[in-house]
Amino acid sequence: MLSISCFMISAGLLSAAHAAQVDGKLQVKVNIGSACELKSGDTSVLDFGNLTNLNDKDHEAQTTTGSGIELQCGKGIAFKVGLDAGQNPKSPGNVCLRRMKSGSEYIDYQLYLQPNNYQRWGLEEKGGTFVWSGIGDGTIQKHIVYGVILKQATPSSGTYNDTVTVVATF
Repeated sequence: MLSISCFMISAGLLSAAHAAQVDGKLQVKVNIGSACELKSGDTSVLDFGNLTNLNDKDHEAQTTTGSGIELQCGKGIAFKVGLDAGQNPKSPGNVCLRRMKSGSEYIDYQLYLQPNNYQRWGLEEKGGTFVWSGIGDGTIQKHIVYGVILKQATPSSGTYNDTVTVVATF
C-alpha cells in the first residue's frame, strides 16, 4: 500500500514539475480627447407655433430643453459655435437676413444668443454678430437659441421652414 501512495505522490509531483507558464503583456491606455462633438445632431428645433398675423407685433420663440444646441468638448478645449445664414437668406451668407420659406413666399426672422433680441447669432464675431464661445469641461454644455419674427406683412397661409447649419470650431 505504501508503494502505491508513494507512486501517486510522485506522479503528482511529476505533473506539477511539467506545468509550463507563458507570460504576455496587456497594454492598457486611454486617450483623453482634444476635440468637440455636437450632441444635439439634427434634433434642434425652434418652433414659433401657429401664427395668424405678423403685422401686429414681433413674435418671439426659443428652443426648449433638449432641442437647443448641445456640445461636448474635452477639458480645457476652447470652442466657438456659430450659426450660418440658413437656406433662404436675402443675400448669400448674410446672417442678418435669414428667412423661412413656403413655396415662393418668405418670413424674415433673426436668431439670438440672448433673450430680448440681444446679440445676433452668426458664424463669427463681426459686423454686429456674435458666437457662443467657452471652454470645454468634458461635460455636455447646452445653449438655448432665441428667435424673433419681426413685425412684417403676413404672407399666405402655409408651413414656413428654414434649416440653419450649426458650426463648432475648436
